[in-house]
Amino acid sequence: MSKRKGLSPLPFDFETQLTLMSQKVKLFLETRKKRHIVTVIAGLDSKSLDVKKIAKDLKRYCATGGTFKVDKKFGPVILLQGDHIDKVKKYLTEKLGIPPENIEVL
Repeated sequence: MSKRKGLSPLPFDFETQLTLMSQKVKLFLETRKKRHIVTVIAGLDSKSLDVKKIAKDLKRYCATGGTFKVDKKFGPVILLQGDHIDKVKKYLTEKLGIPPENIEVL
């Protein structure tokens, strides 16, 4: 058996699944410093989820740079360089199991 390369497995115990199912995630784009576009993922609960690990996996999945920050307005957010709305939505629904109706694209 060969190990799967790329994304690291996330723990999917019962409590984590319930937390992921109830997440209301907001995806939107911001323009920074003239023309630089940043994809912002807001609404993930940092108390019950390892958002830093999710950010790391998202950066690898989208093949881009990014970071995890705590914003005054939105709380914990993940920032990805570039326009990756479609990839992030696919990752959140397929890999994490968040229902598509709980993902809001602004």
